[in-house]
Amino acid sequence: MEIINEANDKFKDMQEGICGLLFDILRRINAVEKDIFDRNEAIETGKPALGIPKNQIAPGQKELWGEYKERLYQIIAPVCTEKLIGKRYGGSFGSPQKYDYIDGECKINFIMKSSKKAVIETHYRHGIDSKHKFVIRNIDGKWLIDEVYYGFENDGNTWYSDSIG
Repeated sequence: MEIINEANDKFKDMQEGICGLLFDILRRINAVEKDIFDRNEAIETGKPALGIPKNQIAPGQKELWGEYKERLYQIIAPVCTEKLIGKRYGGSFGSPQKYDYIDGECKINFIMKSSKKAVIETHYRHGIDSKHKFVIRNIDGKWLIDEVYYGFENDGNTWYSDSIG
């Protein structure tokens, strides 16, 4: 991971704390996503023995989705704004996990021009060159993830609204 600190000089020392907060959350989301994916794969593998067609839900799968959303909520509720939580979360899981790049090869841009907002852009490769943008705001003295976007490097500066998990 390479972090490029593009913050104004008076905010450069904020990088470690704000990036640390975000990266910890992304790692925790990854861990839950991996656990749910692995458990779902085990259920999928057992479908033929139970005589359940591949396109039908097996016992336990619906509950797995509920558990996934609840576990994600426990992670994101203390660190995300209601606006972001209200968008949606827990709509998909897979392998590799959504943020698995955070412990691999990626480039991070830390941008902070005011004491109320930081932007962290991640640039990584998941089959194609991709990116995420996290807008983190200081609300009542607490840093909260407020907006998440995704994009593709070949799209220039185009960003698409996304959810946290």
